Amino acid sequence: MSMKPLAAALCAALGLVIATSAHAGPYPVQTCVSAKMKSAATKCKADLKAWSKWETDQDSTARDAALAASATKLGTGWTKAETKSSAKGSDCVETTATSGDESTAVQSAVAAIAADLNTGLTLGNTDDGKCGAAVLKAASSKCNSLLKAQSTHMKKLLKDASGAGLTAALTKATSKFTAKVAGLGATCAAHAVNTEGLIDSLSDSVVTDTTTAPTIATTWETVVPPALVEYSNYTGLFPQLRPLCSRGTPYMYFVKRGSGADANKLLMYYQGGGACWDGTTCSTATGAFDDNVDQKCAGGSNDNGACQSNSACPGGVCSHDNPALTTTGFGDLINTNNPFRNWSAVFVSYCTGDIHWGDNDSTYAGSPPFGGYGIKHRGYENAKVAEKWAREHFVNPSEVFVTGSSAGAYGAILHGIVLHDVYPASKFNVVGDAGNGVVTPTFLGTQFEPDWHVQQHLPTNIPGLNADITTLSIADLYGKSAAFFNARGSRFGQYTAAWDGGGGSQTFFYNVMVNSVVDNGAFWHSSCGWNSQMQTYAADAVTEAPTNYRYFIMPGSRHTIYGSNRVYNETHGGVQTFVSWVNDMRSGGTWNNADCTGVDCSLLGSCNGGSNAGASCQHDSECPAGVCNIVDAKPPFTCNGGTNNGGSCQRDADCPGGGVCQIEASFGVCSADSTGNKAYVRCSTAGDCPGGTCDIQQPFKLDGVVSCP
Repeated sequence: MSMKPLAAALCAALGLVIATSAHAGPYPVQTCVSAKMKSAATKCKADLKAWSKWETDQDSTARDAALAASATKLGTGWTKAETKSSAKGSDCVETTATSGDESTAVQSAVAAIAADLNTGLTLGNTDDGKCGAAVLKAASSKCNSLLKAQSTHMKKLLKDASGAGLTAALTKATSKFTAKVAGLGATCAAHAVNTEGLIDSLSDSVVTDTTTAPTIATTWETVVPPALVEYSNYTGLFPQLRPLCSRGTPYMYFVKRGSGADANKLLMYYQGGGACWDGTTCSTATGAFDDNVDQKCAGGSNDNGACQSNSACPGGVCSHDNPALTTTGFGDLINTNNPFRNWSAVFVSYCTGDIHWGDNDSTYAGSPPFGGYGIKHRGYENAKVAEKWAREHFVNPSEVFVTGSSAGAYGAILHGIVLHDVYPASKFNVVGDAGNGVVTPTFLGTQFEPDWHVQQHLPTNIPGLNADITTLSIADLYGKSAAFFNARGSRFGQYTAAWDGGGGSQTFFYNVMVNSVVDNGAFWHSSCGWNSQMQTYAADAVTEAPTNYRYFIMPGSRHTIYGSNRVYNETHGGVQTFVSWVNDMRSGGTWNNADCTGVDCSLLGSCNGGSNAGASCQHDSECPAGVCNIVDAKPPFTCNGGTNNGGSCQRDADCPGGGVCQIEASFGVCSADSTGNKAYVRCSTAGDCPGGTCDIQQPFKLDGVVSCP
């Protein structure tokens, strides 16, 4: 999905997260849905009773009057439930089908049940009439019991998160119906062979109609929230959420309903787009983060025209941030290998430079353009606004998959934790894509909390995370959270490329922290230090949660994988495909770490020419009669001598006439044991590295090879 510069690779790396729910009792929409289910139960019971009576008297006028009365009663119940929910700041209108549509659906389903039953009956025959009446009366009782059980479960979702209470109630209703029908004798019971299944189907349809927002489009649509949003589940300094982008432009996000059996599965995706923490990194002149959610048409007859919805963009979509524009990787909604193609989804857009964790309006000192201005770090509040929409439209998903790329990877782990509280009965998996939390002590100790104010949202209910955020790492956040939710069956994982590089990448931001913004064009100066710490954090998280945390380290340097077709086909370095790893995670069965380390983490490209043209490759040897053109980020290599002197190259053969392909010059880096915040900083001599050594590095080499001392 639309990946922005993705920078946040880290800034925040360190572990933090959100506070647990502040709302006591069922959330208002749960209560509303529970009431609507109860109204549907009443209508189903009344309609089946009306048909039961009709079986013996064929008085269609009386039957139809009863059906109309039950429809009116359902409508009244619907309106009452919505009004009560609205009074508590929670919208329950779009959560369900309209009262008219639901009334029609129940009425039609009941008529179909009666028609199926009557196929073999002669209603003019007294015995047949009595049989039909008795079966439909039993059916009315079962339908009422099924939907009331669902209503009770919805209202007491937290207490019955396992669904044991619901299962017991449903089983009891089924047993009663079976016994009643059996008591009517074999001849009559034979006519009711399909009745039970039809009742179950009706009940299931009502649940779907009241929990999965059936009126929402199955294509990506925009949601523009009001300036102030009341949310009883929000814990913060302000009484209401204040959605806004970093420089005061409006915030919006994107949603879609799923289809078929997957409509009740929910994907929460947190967008990437860089990060900033001082007057320089937050400057428009630097461009280190995406500071707005574009509200202009992308494509169509109104291209670049103002918009707040797709309707303003004939032939296109609203916003260049719209996830509909990403049609590769997991953004490809027609690829049958994409496990999320038919899921309901909320795309939490990003424009605040705080990796979805900030809750502070900061003022940065200095003079324009590198200071003297304010930034609204409201990523946390924006994410909570999207969360509120999600829980008010997809009430009780069977499965929730939380993920995000780059800056969004941090949003995924932070908000993935609190979403467990929002959806207490749902199966959960959380994966961070290219957000491995490697930052400097200086950033963590002096900029992270003062600029973004994350401490207030730590999940203090999780052992080990009720601490000063400057003492935590990303491994703490993943490992301790995974361990905490292990009993629930939740799984947590992280993805990264071994050398994640290029503009806006993890090594880009880490290098800016280590060597300052003046070295921002040379991400490779921090590749080895970043890689070492990334692997340490991954191993530490496994130690914390050996059962339900895993990592995936892909060869190469591509930043993020969610929107790349590599999810489906890349197996270099001895790793399985990423989609199969995700499927293993979701299956609840065997799920292993995938790691190119020790096999081959070289850069990736594709064969140009030869018998293997177009295939993925790491080295020229994989491309008989052709070459492997590296597409991953790397330092610039240039020809020294020959007819292509100064030109770009990947191998000596690219420099005809006796030239050679010159790789980036070696450089010194302070060893990890250097003191005074000098670890991994560029150096000239050992004197630059108190307590350590100045190690010479030249990680990126010809033929896609990357190696560290």
